[in-house]
Amino acid sequence: MRVTFVVGAVVVALTAAVTVVDAVSAPVRAGSVPAASFSWQGATWCPTYRGGDGCDNIQGGGTNSTAVFSPSQVVITGSSSRILLEMNSTASRTGAFNTQRYETWSEPATLSEQIELPCNTTGQIENWPAFWLVTTSSWPAGGEIDIMEGLSGSVAWHYHYLNSFGRPSAVGGPVPGFSGCGIHTYAVNWTTEAITFYYDGKEAGHVTPAEIGVPIASGPMYVINDYAASSIYGGPTADNAKMEILKFTSHRMQRR
Repeated sequence: MRVTFVVGAVVVALTAAVTVVDAVSAPVRAGSVPAASFSWQGATWCPTYRGGDGCDNIQGGGTNSTAVFSPSQVVITGSSSRILLEMNSTASRTGAFNTQRYETWSEPATLSEQIELPCNTTGQIENWPAFWLVTTSSWPAGGEIDIMEGLSGSVAWHYHYLNSFGRPSAVGGPVPGFSGCGIHTYAVNWTTEAITFYYDGKEAGHVTPAEIGVPIASGPMYVINDYAASSIYGGPTADNAKMEILKFTSHRMQRR
Protein backbone atom coordinates (compact mmCIF):
# COMPACT_ATOMS: atom_id res chain seq x y z
CA MET A 1 0.00 0.00 0.00
CA ARG A 2 1.26 3.48 -0.83
CA VAL A 3 0.88 5.89 2.09
CA THR A 4 1.19 9.66 1.89
CA PHE A 5 1.53 11.95 4.88
CA VAL A 6 2.54 15.56 5.50
CA VAL A 7 5.53 16.87 7.47
CA GLY A 8 4.76 20.56 7.89
CA ALA A 9 4.09 21.75 4.37
CA VAL A 10 6.00 18.88 2.76
CA VAL A 11 4.25 15.81 1.38
CA VAL A 12 6.10 12.52 1.85
CA ALA A 13 5.12 9.20 0.25
CA LEU A 14 6.23 5.70 1.28
CA THR A 15 5.22 2.15 0.54
CA ALA A 16 4.23 1.04 4.03
CA ALA A 17 1.49 0.40 6.54
CA VAL A 18 1.20 3.16 9.15
CA THR A 19 0.75 3.15 12.88
CA VAL A 20 0.50 6.62 14.39
CA VAL A 21 1.80 7.20 17.91
CA ASP A 22 0.53 10.57 19.04
CA ALA A 23 -1.34 9.82 22.23
CA VAL A 24 -2.53 12.45 24.68
CA SER A 25 -0.17 12.88 27.61
CA ALA A 26 -1.09 11.59 31.02
CA PRO A 27 -2.35 14.48 33.17
CA VAL A 28 0.33 16.08 35.34
CA ARG A 29 0.29 19.03 37.68
CA ALA A 30 1.92 22.20 36.44
CA GLY A 31 5.58 22.44 37.26
CA SER A 32 6.04 18.80 38.28
CA VAL A 33 9.52 17.23 38.21
CA PRO A 34 9.52 13.58 37.09
CA ALA A 35 11.73 11.43 39.32
CA ALA A 36 11.10 8.20 37.41
CA SER A 37 9.88 7.09 34.00
CA PHE A 38 6.88 9.05 32.73
CA SER A 39 4.45 9.04 29.79
CA TRP A 40 4.43 12.04 27.48
CA GLN A 41 3.11 12.51 23.95
CA GLY A 42 2.55 8.81 23.37
CA ALA A 43 5.95 7.52 24.52
CA THR A 44 7.59 6.45 27.77
CA TRP A 45 10.53 8.64 28.79
CA CYS A 46 13.26 8.78 31.42
CA PRO A 47 14.19 12.24 32.83
CA THR A 48 17.94 11.84 32.44
CA TYR A 49 20.46 11.23 29.69
CA ARG A 50 21.03 7.47 29.98
CA GLY A 51 17.91 5.58 30.99
CA GLY A 52 19.96 2.43 31.55
CA ASP A 53 21.81 4.22 34.36
CA GLY A 54 18.59 4.95 36.24
CA CYS A 55 16.03 7.70 35.74
CA ASP A 56 16.63 9.35 39.10
CA ASN A 57 20.43 9.62 38.86
CA ILE A 58 22.57 12.66 38.14
CA GLN A 59 24.69 11.66 35.15
CA GLY A 60 27.78 12.95 33.41
CA GLY A 61 27.08 15.25 30.49
CA GLY A 62 29.09 13.28 27.97
CA THR A 63 32.07 14.27 25.86
CA ASN A 64 32.94 17.99 25.97
CA SER A 65 29.90 18.90 28.06
CA THR A 66 30.55 21.15 31.05
CA ALA A 67 27.24 20.42 32.79
CA VAL A 68 25.84 17.24 34.34
CA PHE A 69 22.31 16.01 33.62
CA SER A 70 19.92 15.93 36.56
CA PRO A 71 16.25 14.85 36.80
CA SER A 72 15.60 18.01 38.81
CA GLN A 73 16.24 20.04 35.66
CA VAL A 74 13.49 18.25 33.69
CA VAL A 75 10.10 19.87 34.36
CA ILE A 76 6.66 18.99 33.00
CA THR A 77 4.71 22.22 32.98
CA GLY A 78 1.36 23.67 31.96
CA SER A 79 -1.97 22.16 30.99
CA SER A 80 -0.51 21.06 27.65
CA SER A 81 2.27 19.13 29.41
CA ARG A 82 5.21 20.86 27.82
CA ILE A 83 8.70 19.80 28.84
CA LEU A 84 11.27 22.31 30.06
CA LEU A 85 14.96 21.45 30.11
CA GLU A 86 16.51 23.99 32.43
CA MET A 87 20.06 25.23 32.93
CA ASN A 88 20.73 26.06 36.56
CA SER A 89 22.03 29.38 37.91
CA THR A 90 25.69 28.40 37.50
CA ALA A 91 25.35 26.56 34.14
CA SER A 92 26.73 23.45 35.86
CA ARG A 93 23.58 21.31 35.88
CA THR A 94 21.01 20.81 33.17
CA GLY A 95 18.26 18.52 31.90
CA ALA A 96 17.79 15.67 29.44
CA PHE A 97 15.17 13.01 28.79
CA ASN A 98 15.16 9.94 26.58
CA THR A 99 13.36 6.71 25.73
CA GLN A 100 16.30 4.38 26.42
CA ARG A 101 15.15 1.01 27.88
CA TYR A 102 11.52 1.90 27.17
CA GLU A 103 10.85 2.53 23.49
CA THR A 104 12.84 2.39 20.26
CA TRP A 105 12.24 3.26 16.62
CA SER A 106 13.34 1.55 13.43
CA GLU A 107 12.96 2.69 9.84
CA PRO A 108 10.67 3.54 8.17
CA ALA A 109 9.51 6.24 10.55
CA THR A 110 8.93 9.97 10.85
CA LEU A 111 9.63 11.88 14.05
CA SER A 112 8.91 15.52 14.74
CA GLU A 113 9.16 17.99 17.61
CA GLN A 114 8.12 21.57 18.10
CA ILE A 115 10.87 23.20 20.15
CA GLU A 116 11.51 26.66 21.56
CA LEU A 117 15.16 27.64 21.92
CA PRO A 118 16.50 30.69 23.77
CA CYS A 119 18.91 33.09 22.06
CA ASN A 120 21.10 35.93 23.25
CA THR A 121 20.84 39.52 22.07
CA THR A 122 23.01 38.80 19.02
CA GLY A 123 20.71 35.99 17.82
CA GLN A 124 22.87 33.04 18.89
CA ILE A 125 21.28 29.97 20.44
CA GLU A 126 22.35 29.66 24.05
CA ASN A 127 24.06 26.50 25.26
CA TRP A 128 23.97 23.16 23.42
CA PRO A 129 20.42 21.87 22.73
CA ALA A 130 19.67 18.69 20.77
CA PHE A 131 16.85 16.42 19.54
CA TRP A 132 18.30 13.18 18.16
CA LEU A 133 18.15 9.43 17.68
CA VAL A 134 21.05 7.12 18.52
CA THR A 135 21.71 3.43 18.01
CA THR A 136 21.03 0.90 20.75
CA SER A 137 24.07 -1.08 19.56
CA SER A 138 27.61 -0.18 18.49
CA TRP A 139 28.22 3.49 17.66
CA PRO A 140 28.56 4.76 14.96
CA ALA A 141 27.96 1.54 13.02
CA GLY A 142 24.34 1.54 14.23
CA GLY A 143 23.88 5.18 13.25
CA GLU A 144 23.04 8.49 14.88
CA ILE A 145 20.47 10.94 13.47
CA ASP A 146 20.80 14.47 14.81
CA ILE A 147 17.54 16.11 13.82
CA MET A 148 18.33 19.37 15.60
CA GLU A 149 21.57 20.27 17.37
CA GLY A 150 22.62 23.74 18.44
CA LEU A 151 26.24 24.09 17.32
CA SER A 152 28.20 27.33 17.72
CA GLY A 153 24.96 29.28 18.15
CA SER A 154 22.93 27.90 15.21
CA VAL A 155 20.94 24.70 14.71
CA ALA A 156 22.24 21.97 12.42
CA TRP A 157 21.41 18.44 11.28
CA HIS A 158 23.82 15.51 10.96
CA TYR A 159 23.93 11.80 10.28
CA HIS A 160 26.77 9.81 11.90
CA TYR A 161 27.79 6.44 10.49
CA LEU A 162 30.68 4.04 9.86
CA ASN A 163 32.06 4.54 6.35
CA SER A 164 33.23 1.85 3.92
CA PHE A 165 36.76 2.08 5.38
CA GLY A 166 35.42 1.39 8.88
CA ARG A 167 35.94 4.95 10.08
CA PRO A 168 33.47 7.18 11.95
CA SER A 169 32.01 9.70 9.51
CA ALA A 170 29.27 12.33 9.40
CA VAL A 171 27.35 14.42 6.90
CA GLY A 172 25.23 17.49 7.51
CA GLY A 173 25.50 21.01 8.85
CA PRO A 174 23.54 24.19 9.53
CA VAL A 175 20.87 25.55 7.20
CA PRO A 176 21.91 28.92 5.74
CA GLY A 177 19.77 31.75 7.07
CA PHE A 178 18.10 29.61 9.74
CA SER A 179 19.28 30.26 13.32
CA GLY A 180 16.65 28.29 15.23
CA CYS A 181 15.85 31.09 17.67
CA GLY A 182 12.34 30.85 19.10
CA ILE A 183 9.72 28.22 18.20
CA HIS A 184 10.27 25.91 15.23
CA THR A 185 9.31 22.40 14.13
CA TYR A 186 12.10 19.91 13.43
CA ALA A 187 11.35 16.61 11.70
CA VAL A 188 13.04 13.66 10.04
CA ASN A 189 11.72 11.08 7.58
CA TRP A 190 13.88 7.98 7.95
CA THR A 191 14.00 5.04 5.56
CA THR A 192 16.80 2.82 4.22
CA GLU A 193 16.48 4.70 0.92
CA ALA A 194 17.07 8.14 2.44
CA ILE A 195 17.06 10.28 5.56
CA THR A 196 15.40 13.64 4.94
CA PHE A 197 15.39 16.48 7.45
CA TYR A 198 12.73 19.22 7.61
CA TYR A 199 12.79 22.55 9.42
CA ASP A 200 9.36 24.19 9.60
CA GLY A 201 8.15 21.90 6.83
CA LYS A 202 10.94 22.79 4.40
CA GLU A 203 13.63 20.31 3.44
CA ALA A 204 16.82 21.12 5.35
CA GLY A 205 19.00 18.17 4.38
CA HIS A 206 19.09 14.81 2.67
CA VAL A 207 21.24 11.66 2.94
CA THR A 208 21.19 8.57 0.69
CA PRO A 209 23.28 5.38 0.60
CA ALA A 210 24.72 6.43 -2.75
CA GLU A 211 25.99 9.68 -1.22
CA ILE A 212 27.81 8.04 1.70
CA GLY A 213 28.77 4.71 0.10
CA VAL A 214 27.20 2.48 2.77
CA PRO A 215 23.62 1.49 3.69
CA ILE A 216 21.51 3.76 5.88
CA ALA A 217 21.17 2.42 9.42
CA SER A 218 17.84 0.68 9.98
CA GLY A 219 17.68 0.82 13.79
CA PRO A 220 16.61 0.27 16.44
CA MET A 221 17.34 3.69 17.91
CA TYR A 222 16.02 5.56 20.90
CA VAL A 223 15.22 9.28 21.15
CA ILE A 224 17.04 11.87 23.26
CA ASN A 225 16.26 15.48 24.08
CA ASP A 226 19.02 17.26 25.95
CA TYR A 227 20.17 20.74 26.83
CA ALA A 228 23.89 20.72 27.57
CA ALA A 229 26.64 23.34 27.80
CA SER A 230 29.90 23.28 25.89
CA SER A 231 32.44 25.95 25.07
CA ILE A 232 33.70 23.66 22.29
CA TYR A 233 30.51 22.71 20.45
CA GLY A 234 27.62 24.74 21.84
CA GLY A 235 26.66 28.36 21.57
CA PRO A 236 27.28 30.95 24.30
CA THR A 237 27.01 29.33 27.74
CA ALA A 238 24.12 30.88 29.65
CA ASP A 239 22.71 30.14 33.08
CA ASN A 240 19.00 30.21 33.92
CA ALA A 241 18.14 29.36 30.30
CA LYS A 242 15.41 26.96 29.17
CA MET A 243 14.85 24.69 26.17
CA GLU A 244 11.13 23.94 25.84
CA ILE A 245 9.69 20.99 23.92
CA LEU A 246 6.07 21.72 23.07
CA LYS A 247 5.10 18.61 21.12
CA PHE A 248 6.52 15.25 20.03
CA THR A 249 4.94 13.28 17.18
CA SER A 250 6.00 9.87 15.92
CA HIS A 251 4.68 8.05 12.86
CA ARG A 252 5.85 4.46 13.07
CA MET A 253 5.64 2.53 9.82
CA GLN A 254 6.01 -1.14 8.99
CA ARG A 255 6.95 -2.47 5.58
CA ARG A 256 4.92 -5.25 4.04
